[in-house]
Amino acid sequence: MNAPPQNSLCLYASYVDGLGVPYHSVVYLKELRKHCTELVYLHSNPLNNKDKLFFKENTIKAIHTANNGFDFGLWYKAMQQIDLLSFDRIYLVNDSCILFTPLDNFVRWSLTDKADFQGMTYSEAVAPHLQSYFLVINKSAIKAVKDYFANHQIIENLTHVITTYEIGLSTYLVSLGFNISAFVDNNGYKGEFAPYYKCVDYHLSKGIPMIKKKIIFSSYRKDELFTLARMNFNVSTNYYINKIKIYNRNLIIDLNKLEGDLQGLGVFQMLNYQMARLAICFLHLFYKRKKRND
Repeated sequence: MNAPPQNSLCLYASYVDGLGVPYHSVVYLKELRKHCTELVYLHSNPLNNKDKLFFKENTIKAIHTANNGFDFGLWYKAMQQIDLLSFDRIYLVNDSCILFTPLDNFVRWSLTDKADFQGMTYSEAVAPHLQSYFLVINKSAIKAVKDYFANHQIIENLTHVITTYEIGLSTYLVSLGFNISAFVDNNGYKGEFAPYYKCVDYHLSKGIPMIKKKIIFSSYRKDELFTLARMNFNVSTNYYINKIKIYNRNLIIDLNKLEGDLQGLGVFQMLNYQMARLAICFLHLFYKRKKRND
């Protein structure tokens, strides 16, 4: 795909500590630029001269803004400066993923699928909804989404952001009769855990072009590690890098360049995690046997 098929806008929400744009984000932005007629980088950290030159050469607009309201807050603030209704489609993207193959297959699917609201993955936890790290709003739904953001604006509480935006936006659009769809399915999974973790092996096998940074960089919060242990999740960075190499011949990122950011879990962290994982597996087995005996 040599040029964007439609007049399209991408709002890319970035969260970086310190100076500059990370290598994996540069790769992501270059690929997005191929599919969007206008790309806006939303950031709160300072940019260096190399970044500014990169944005200029690739015709990427950078908007420096306070980091409040999470992704949806950044997107909302950018929407106040742009005529959304002049576009045929709008991409809402954040930098929580590493893009490792081209977006061509996704874009082809998106244009053929023709749903009003699309994403990479969806979840059925609480209510069916598209997961918000990569969303596409097609022309038919842009005004409805614009009105929804205008009504709810910036929300600072993360729980409220999830219920109002992450889940609520999909629910709202469906209630208006719009169709939503995801690029990859969850192989029948309908449980409580985030599919981009629970179904990551399956998603990679089905051709998803990106993976959560936390999986590659092991940058999990303590509470996330407990949740991952409950789902019997493999936290080995090398495991997923090997999976990416197995399923993808056309890599657009040099995985070796990520090595400086690959920390992995510490020895004691890994030991505690594996012990929690085994204990939870044992408890599950115990309760299953108890239930059968009862």
